[in-house]
Amino acid sequence: METKKERVITAVSRIFTVGALWGIFEATVGYLLHLLPFNIGWLVWYPAACFFMYLAYQKSERTADILLVALLASGIKLLNLFMPIRIDRVINPAVSIILEAAAMFAVIKLRNKYLENKKKNIPILAFSVLLMNTLWRALYILYILLLVPEWMRNISVISSTEALINFLIEQNFYTCLIIFAGAVLFNPLMKPIKRIEKRAESRLLKLPVRVLLSIKLTAAIVLLIINISLQFAL
Repeated sequence: METKKERVITAVSRIFTVGALWGIFEATVGYLLHLLPFNIGWLVWYPAACFFMYLAYQKSERTADILLVALLASGIKLLNLFMPIRIDRVINPAVSIILEAAAMFAVIKLRNKYLENKKKNIPILAFSVLLMNTLWRALYILYILLLVPEWMRNISVISSTEALINFLIEQNFYTCLIIFAGAVLFNPLMKPIKRIEKRAESRLLKLPVRVLLSIKLTAAIVLLIINISLQFAL
């Protein structure tokens, strides 16, 4: 039986690890996507965010972990403010991460409360994905309308009817398809990784608890440092 302190260290290590992996993915894949002559980043960012937020949640089944891992990822993203980069390219993604997490948190909370026995129902899953995707986009539009200066609105997703339709309908539709497919295939695709994790854990459990916790925390911190370094390097 883990003590309260050990549970806290394990939880912190998990949040740091998932948040750091999310940041490393965004920094490396983002760098490569920016090299392409066409814009397909929107097909990647939100589905990837959902993957990492759900990864944090499914390991603990605590909805609060969705918000915590997003706060960490958003905070690290804000480090780019110290670089010579246009401010909206830092603030807007950081805000998006928080809004995406808020939407996933709300939808999973509602689903767990009212549809506990229908989690694996395909229509419910599809509706949950659509609701979550639409909710964060609606919140983002409100953020742009109410909280940013005019020059940022003029180059945002509400700068024209075409841009708004693209963001709210077209991008919503295609990312919903990707997220839905990912949700259906999540467990089968994660099976090999889970087997590796179980083997590693079975060996690590032979170590003293303090040593095991130190390894987990150290690995998480190392990943976090790599993440922060990549934010400045790429």
